Amino acid sequence: MAPPDSAVSSVPAPPVSVPVSVSADASAAAAAAAATAPAPPPTAPPSLHGRHRRPSMASPPLPPKKLRSMHHVSVSELYSGTPTGPKESKCSMIANHGLQVVVFGDKVILHEDISQWPTCHFLISFFSTGFPLDKAIEYVKLRKPYCINNLLMQKVLMDRRLVLGILQAIGVPTPTRLISNLGAEYASDVLLTSEIVEKVKVVCGIDISSKSWLTAKRVQQIDKDTIKLGEEILVKPFVEKPVSGEDHNIYIYYHSSQGGGVRKLFRKVGNKSSEFCPEVSLIRSDGSYIYEQFMSVDNAEDVKVYTIGEDFAHAETRKSPVVDGIVRRNSDGKEVRYVTELSREEFEYSRKICTTFEQTVCGFDLLRADGKSYVIDVNGWSFVKGNLEYYDKCTSILNQLFTKVGNSVASIGLGLGWNSMSSPSDHIENQWQLKAFLSVLRHGDRTPKQKAKFNFKSKPFMDLLNGLEEEVVLKTEEQLKIVSKACDLAIEQKSEDEASLNSLKIILDFKSSLPGTKIQIKPSYNKNDKTLLEKAQLIVKWGGEFTHGGNHQSKDLGENLRNDLRIINPAVLDDIKIYSSSERRVIATAEVCAKALLETETLPENLIKVNKEMLDDSNAAKEQIETIKARLQQILNPHAPTKLPDRFLPAAIQDPEAYLYELIELLHKLRTVMTKNFSMGGNFDDMKDNWCCFESPFLFQERWEKLFKDFCDVDRSAFEPSKISELYDSIKYDLLHNREFVNREFSVEKTMAFVDALFAGVFVDSTTNSTDLMSAVYRRAKTLFDFIGPQEYGIEPHEKLEIGKLCSQTLLKQLVSDLKEAKNSPNPSSRLYFTKESKIICLFNIVLLCGLPTLLGTGDISELDYLTQINFELHERKRGLNDSDECEYSLRIGFSPGAHDPNLMDMHFDNRHSLTVAPRKWISDHISLDEALLHLAPLETPKRN
Repeated sequence: MAPPDSAVSSVPAPPVSVPVSVSADASAAAAAAAATAPAPPPTAPPSLHGRHRRPSMASPPLPPKKLRSMHHVSVSELYSGTPTGPKESKCSMIANHGLQVVVFGDKVILHEDISQWPTCHFLISFFSTGFPLDKAIEYVKLRKPYCINNLLMQKVLMDRRLVLGILQAIGVPTPTRLISNLGAEYASDVLLTSEIVEKVKVVCGIDISSKSWLTAKRVQQIDKDTIKLGEEILVKPFVEKPVSGEDHNIYIYYHSSQGGGVRKLFRKVGNKSSEFCPEVSLIRSDGSYIYEQFMSVDNAEDVKVYTIGEDFAHAETRKSPVVDGIVRRNSDGKEVRYVTELSREEFEYSRKICTTFEQTVCGFDLLRADGKSYVIDVNGWSFVKGNLEYYDKCTSILNQLFTKVGNSVASIGLGLGWNSMSSPSDHIENQWQLKAFLSVLRHGDRTPKQKAKFNFKSKPFMDLLNGLEEEVVLKTEEQLKIVSKACDLAIEQKSEDEASLNSLKIILDFKSSLPGTKIQIKPSYNKNDKTLLEKAQLIVKWGGEFTHGGNHQSKDLGENLRNDLRIINPAVLDDIKIYSSSERRVIATAEVCAKALLETETLPENLIKVNKEMLDDSNAAKEQIETIKARLQQILNPHAPTKLPDRFLPAAIQDPEAYLYELIELLHKLRTVMTKNFSMGGNFDDMKDNWCCFESPFLFQERWEKLFKDFCDVDRSAFEPSKISELYDSIKYDLLHNREFVNREFSVEKTMAFVDALFAGVFVDSTTNSTDLMSAVYRRAKTLFDFIGPQEYGIEPHEKLEIGKLCSQTLLKQLVSDLKEAKNSPNPSSRLYFTKESKIICLFNIVLLCGLPTLLGTGDISELDYLTQINFELHERKRGLNDSDECEYSLRIGFSPGAHDPNLMDMHFDNRHSLTVAPRKWISDHISLDEALLHLAPLETPKRN
């Protein structure tokens, strides 16, 4: 934060009209500015992007008249597909503070000439992979907007040598370093035009022309611990950095007295940010590198600093990747960071960096060591992740800047090329706009589905049949209380097995109040005398219930979707229809999401329509699915395994049968650990407030013991592949909702010697010699689930497509019908369809295999978790300016894998017990609606064999 004497006023500026152009292509798109003067229409429509939290289009109240006619802000950026919070996109940030936003298509920036780009007064633009920065620079020359971040100086940030040289010139401390420039490789990634050279000379008074610094010089390694350049020497440990600011493969070399080796740092992959290689000692010689003295930083933490103008800076610490390469993450999947205050010296460095590089919104990396601070890199445009207070501050400061600059220009009447600009409303109507938003969604987080069977012969249970000869089903809480009373009476009479009665009693005590709990009572008669009732079998089923985590997820999704659609096109919220399957958890998800979407506590009557035929499970492909399950069982059969072609096997599984065997051996160990820990006793009373979803230690143990039986106590030839999903589902549930209990009851600290002795000589995973036993089970269960789960609805492509059509025929017809209706309707609309996993998988297979040009294949999709969405976004553009002019239509299909993170074991959760919905990916690029309908329109149902 800024020192007290550098505080920035937080009084918000008057709102301004903000036309915004944003890219939404995760592979190589960019975005640009908003229109203030009529321009030829773009070649492709805008798109939603991210995990429901993307820039889009909105129309808040108009600003004061003085500003209304002349101030328009353009945002030009490329989205990488990383998750963002509700205010973390630049467009959303602006729109959420009373400003109008207009979105343009991503292909405008890549394929339109800059003369056809919309005009603006303010430009927010910055480089990222795939973004045409040179083209944006030419646009600035042509239109002369006020740049929030200088584009020429962004070119300078691409070369670490230039950045460090400028930092040194302006008095910002940097580590001691040597620079190695090798042959043709030492040429900079930056094309140093005379314009850039002159700009740097004016800004900071140094010469960065090639002749001044791009001279060949080689750093030599003179022994295993020392490098030399001329007369300068650097001794390990030191850091080796590529000169390109876009290359994050940074090495840290350790002195032989420390054991030697190198730690290789890289862009975060999952929960890893580095790895240690003990055998490496020689420096790289394949290009130009910077060598910096390694510093032992305070508290083993790096500092990330974020500026908003020269008078404000926000700083956070994070665990240094040098420590162990493991990234600590929170429940949103973001790296764990802590706010820290900057010293006056550090804040002065921030001010100098912001003003010298002319980057209003900027980030840089800082190290604190031995009471001093050093800047090691400047990143350009950077935003704090997940800090809403920061976004409010950023918006306030930017709004003040817009107003200050705009009013100063208004006072002289001309400037910045603004005098020729007109209102964006003059030509918005002939731009691409979102006409319809259709989304098929899986329900939110639920409890594992379970059942228990009991056989009783005593009168209290026989009486439950009430003289009926057929199966009796009890569902209501009052009915279940009758069973509980029968249980009490049998305990009093000691007429049944005490352990069975206690088990049934505990289940009913915890689960009878839940609407999903039911008991089936089946009479069993003597084989010889059909009138003689011998026993009653009680089958208790519970679980599959919507959790408080699912409630939070669904609410967040509705709020974020509302924010997105308000920005993209608020008119799509005026016509909403919602469909749901008949299952309680699905209806509950739809209700919570709809209330957040509509900002209401009471939904309109009949807004959510239950449609069993369209969204419930279907038996249309039962025969085909059973055939597939039998094949999967053979694949996992150790006696006569059926081999799959390599193209169907994930990299981690070379032999599915052997991989399953290793998982079963791990489960044997886990079972022994759990049994031993339970037998050793423990005070669970101190955990009473930590149980959720009507769970208990007994029910936890009961659920896991059933899983152990399904894996460990059955003949391998009879193993059911569907049990893999049950195991994985249960692990995820417990890691989210019962983490403390998992850590306690699956801990091997007290039982390791016993377990090792018991399993001497059997398969032992390299990670199971410590408390990582559960991690090993989780990883293998997930890998097998990712392999088996999608195959249950077809192994070969033609099988996936056939089963998909049979199971989702009605849903597909409805989607096609709604797309056609939206095209012909004068008004925009939204349609949401809430269903379960099987429907999502089947629809996915149809979209990917029906012939549509897609960006993904079935092999690119693994888990479709809770709140997975498949979105169909219909865009419309008029070919002329009159209402009667013909329109053209484009469809883009995207998806989010839902509330999912593969690093579940390493994440920390609050009492919401909720994962954040993952980033959205594109299934297709923009396709003409007519072409899309040719593929999506339901074909004749395949004939059954």
